[in-house]
Amino acid sequence: MIRINFLVWALLFSGPLYAAQTFNGSVEFEQRLFWQQSTQAQESKGQSSLRLEAEYFLDWDNGDKQLVIEPFFRLDSIDEERSHFDIRQLLWSKLSDNSEFSVGIGRVFWGVTESQHLVDVINQTDGVENIDGEDKLGQPMLRYSYFNDYGTFDAFLLPYFRTRTFAGEDSRLNGGILVDNDNEVFQSSSEEAHVDFALRYSNTIGDLGIGLSWFSGTSREPDLFRLFDPRTLSTTPYYALIDQFGIDLQLTTDAWLYKLEAIQRSHRDSLSQDFTAATIGTEYTFVGVFGSVYDLGALVEYSWDQRDENSSSLFQNDIFVGARLVLNDMSDSQLLFGFAQDLDESSSHTVFVEAATRLSSKLTANIELRYFESDDPTDLLFRFRNDSFVQIGLELYF
Repeated sequence: MIRINFLVWALLFSGPLYAAQTFNGSVEFEQRLFWQQSTQAQESKGQSSLRLEAEYFLDWDNGDKQLVIEPFFRLDSIDEERSHFDIRQLLWSKLSDNSEFSVGIGRVFWGVTESQHLVDVINQTDGVENIDGEDKLGQPMLRYSYFNDYGTFDAFLLPYFRTRTFAGEDSRLNGGILVDNDNEVFQSSSEEAHVDFALRYSNTIGDLGIGLSWFSGTSREPDLFRLFDPRTLSTTPYYALIDQFGIDLQLTTDAWLYKLEAIQRSHRDSLSQDFTAATIGTEYTFVGVFGSVYDLGALVEYSWDQRDENSSSLFQNDIFVGARLVLNDMSDSQLLFGFAQDLDESSSHTVFVEAATRLSSKLTANIELRYFESDDPTDLLFRFRNDSFVQIGLELYF
């Protein structure tokens, strides 16, 4: 990783001295409140944290060369593992008429569905940020993109692997399991230095957006069951080598969106189960609902995983219903609601609500609620049944 950073700076200063640049970011104070009694020895009802994000963007040579730097820092009141620093991006790019080459640390997102992102395999999940898996660590990479009338072709070389972060022993959101994140086990003898590869083709044909992807390398999803010790309720992550083929489709027809993500993952480890998984759904937007200026988007998705009860995902046979309300006001107020129900276990479901509004031109208020319910001890969600929380945040932009 250090060699890549030096290369980025060398390429940067090989260019002309004149450039255009921008700098912005935000700092947010967050307060979580857990209203149920914990099943763990640790009984904290509150959790405070401070998050700092920034972005520095530089371009020169008429925009043909670019540099983006995005540092990230969080300080948490009770979880030492959640207090961490990361470089989300430190990426140098060279653009031409029909191609782009990038080197450094970057973030790449693939996918179209709301409830989960099956095809998104480039970046590692930052598991201490939130339980939804939406936050990602920066990934060292070399990326080449070629685009023409037939679509966009992306090739990735990923020279270094980032292990997933997990909530610490003092966290209410560790599920009662202590993860030893300092002694990970890798199938590859090269461990973090194993070189991964990925290819992707994407295009828009009429109203249909299509993405086809292939990934070969160390799985971003660790196996937490293989080395689990039931006596101590602790585990050591195991990272297998995989090959994954993925497809994501989105069809737009007036106010309707139809979405699909599907993968086929094979393991080079005979003890790991190969599987197919898919999420399919639709979304409809009501513009000017009830004669107002509000827009309401309603969506429903179904997720299936061939591994069934052996799946490491919460979405192995689940239905997800959600709604997004945009008020279109001066404060950019919006509300997102989601409900997921396990179709195999009636007691297993989750609810989340996210809302945000601007208090001033530089200050935003955010609120998030997550509720977990399960009565089945074999259900993955059971471990979080007493860890529902509400979180309030104030974010200041600069």
